Amino acid sequence: MQKLTATFLATCACFSIFSAAAQEPYPSRAVNVIVPFQAGHGVDLMARALASEFSKITGQAYPIVNREGAAATIGFTALAAAKPDGYTIAISPNTPLTIAPHLIKSVTYNMDSFVPVCQSFENVMALFVGSASPYKTYQEFVAAGKAQPGKFSWGTSGVGSVPHLSASAWLATAGLDAVHVPFRGEPQILPQLISNELTFSAASISGMAGKGVRPLAVFADQRHFAYPDVPTMAELGHASGVPGLNGMFAPRGTPETVLASLEKTCAEVTSSESFRTAALRLNQRVSFLGRRDFDRRLRADFDEKAKLIKQLNIKPE
Repeated sequence: MQKLTATFLATCACFSIFSAAAQEPYPSRAVNVIVPFQAGHGVDLMARALASEFSKITGQAYPIVNREGAAATIGFTALAAAKPDGYTIAISPNTPLTIAPHLIKSVTYNMDSFVPVCQSFENVMALFVGSASPYKTYQEFVAAGKAQPGKFSWGTSGVGSVPHLSASAWLATAGLDAVHVPFRGEPQILPQLISNELTFSAASISGMAGKGVRPLAVFADQRHFAYPDVPTMAELGHASGVPGLNGMFAPRGTPETVLASLEKTCAEVTSSESFRTAALRLNQRVSFLGRRDFDRRLRADFDEKAKLIKQLNIKPE
């Protein structure tokens, strides 16, 4: 009898331990945050600002883990393989999810490998020339480009990037012919643009503002606070383009309670004065969407990017 009692008590004790673990508040320890770009990149800086606010609210650390490379797919491959317990998440734009699968044959994940937890900000792109460029307005630029077909050169952060796709679509509708030069990132574009080695660039406002360049048009349907006098592509009669849709992602299978907690905290963070101040300083547009709306927007963007890549005849590699 004593042996049975001891076994029963031991079983109850084990059950209590597992029950307590299951009901453990989230987060109860550090949450690793994958950022699929190099440290110092505009998205990385915003991710750090977001993670810092999460830490303030939850009392836990959110260390950034930079897993850059292969059009951000290295970071998302790591996220797909992570344990879905809420202790490995990612902060990223839509690039590795809605663009890369159409262009990189080796991608092993898909839209259903992840849960989009929340959208937190939009990284808006613009058409830039160097400050010494002879083109002061969009109209002057287009007129010169049409008069010199094939003479203009332009740089982006790579084939299939958000600015590359937006500008390629714009060039087609504007009737301009220019030579594309892909770069590893925006820091590598700047010297070529400033020296007029490149005629223009399609790049993020966050990465270019205040660095010796002049914007001629913004790829958006509303003017950007950093350049209130610069017209949008929509105003100029072209497709506005889709900005970088940046947010938080978790592996599929992450518990509902954890996802709800992350989403709720994200809403709180994006409405905080400190995060909005950081975004303003980095020329990023705060834009919150919850799980369902963010997922819906990403799936629509996935379909739109598939059509655009086909129209531009960009072949997967």
